[in-house]
This record gives sequence, C-alpha cells and structure tokens, in this order.
Amino acid sequence: MSTPFPPPSAVALLRMTWEDAIGEIHHALNDAGFQDIRAAHRTVLRDILTSGLRPTELAGRLGISKQAANDVLREFEAGGYITLTRDPDDGRAKRIVATERGAALVRTAARTSAGITERWIDRVGPERFAEFESVLREIATPDEDLRRTRDRHT
Repeated sequence: MSTPFPPPSAVALLRMTWEDAIGEIHHALNDAGFQDIRAAHRTVLRDILTSGLRPTELAGRLGISKQAANDVLREFEAGGYITLTRDPDDGRAKRIVATERGAALVRTAARTSAGITERWIDRVGPERFAEFESVLREIATPDEDLRRTRDRHT
C-alpha cells in the first residue's frame, strides 16, 4: 500500500501559484502579439524592460554570466523590445532601454497581473489578501544572512 503524499508545503504552494500566474501572463502576452516571448524569458522580463540597467548589472542581478545576459539582450533587441544606448555616466558602457514595443509588453503583463490580483482579492476578501500581501512582502525581503548566502553564490 502506498503512503499518501503530505499536503504541499508553503514553498510548494508559492511555486504552484507563481507557475499559474506566470502562465496566465505568458498566454496574455502571446494573445497580444508577443509570440516571440518564451518561457525562458520569464525571469528576465521585468529586469530588462523596466530598469535601465547596464548589461553587467543585469547579469549580476540574475546570477548569470555576462555572456548569457548579452545573448538574451540580443534576442530582445532583435525582437524590438529594447535598445542599448550609451551610458551618460560612462561612455564605454551601455544602458538597457525599453522601446515602445517593450513598454507595450510591460503594460500587457501589468494589466494581466492586476487582473490576477483582483481575482485573488475576490476569492479571499480584501482584508485577508492585504494580510497575505503584507506577510509575503516580509518574507520576500531578504535578511542579512540570506544576502550573504546569495552573494557567495553569485
């Protein structure tokens, strides 16, 4: 006789919820004409399109090599989502700047995310959702020990 699986942990529930939400956003982007955005792009979209980072800063933030960051940047540049402009603080460096197409992608993703949030509020009520969001923000803010651990691995 097989042993039943225990209920999912909080971490597993967060992952399942994240996967559902990001899947919905991906479908909305696809439906809005952004068919070239792949699942592999999910983790870099926000950082590439909203921050004005240098490519080396993007690599550090994502914990990937500079070469890997540049490969993704070339894809986004070829898709018309970003341009690389000269950094006004250092003429040798570049800054990532979203184009109008990139900004449209961000707006579509933000609208979809807001819709997901509204559905969750409707499901659990505004007070419970506010408490959930507050606790999640507290958990998502890394403490000093976690920062040191992350720094050792990047």
